[in-house]
Amino acid sequence: MSLFERDPDSLQSSTTPSVDNTPQDYDEDDTLLFPTLPAFLFPVEIRETPSIGPDHKGVFALVDIPSDTKFWKWTNRVHQIHKDELHHYIQQNIMIDKEDFEQQSSDDELINSTIEVSSSNKEAIQVFLRQGFVLPNDPDVFCSNPTDAGRFMNHSPTPNCGPDGTLRRIKAGEELTMDYSFHGNPQWYRDICARYGVLTERQVAELVARD
Repeated sequence: MSLFERDPDSLQSSTTPSVDNTPQDYDEDDTLLFPTLPAFLFPVEIRETPSIGPDHKGVFALVDIPSDTKFWKWTNRVHQIHKDELHHYIQQNIMIDKEDFEQQSSDDELINSTIEVSSSNKEAIQVFLRQGFVLPNDPDVFCSNPTDAGRFMNHSPTPNCGPDGTLRRIKAGEELTMDYSFHGNPQWYRDICARYGVLTERQVAELVARD
């Protein structure tokens, strides 16, 4: 199974905010499932990456990781939100300033409205969108991983990680990177990202390729 394939038998859906998405980092015997930051299977740490831009972070290996090795595990830390539920999810879980709720009552308004949300809400939504992704084989679902350190993995045109594992040996101290062009890029995702001034994963990859 690919790193980015969901296991429907072991993961809860999070299409509605009422679902319990409490991170599960221990098994039934209280054994720690992850020896490092969730949901990486090797010790890593999050560091600043000023070469990418201010306030940007990346994931760095603390040990050597062999080639062709699974380094990350899909867990219920990844919230799977259907596009039709995205507006409600953002209202209930992302927006800080609740006064914006009454001005935007539908997904169309969330994406296309000229009504400006407050600066605090806009920033929160930007972070939410920037750290999420859409799978190529599940284009109607937005995946958000707010407590999974995988959200800090940066794009590279020459990545050392792929959807099935590491692409080469990664030395301790190296940043773990992936090719964002792997991710899905449906129109609804492009629209909501454009609404809030955020590039989709695919657009990030295309921008880097042009530079």
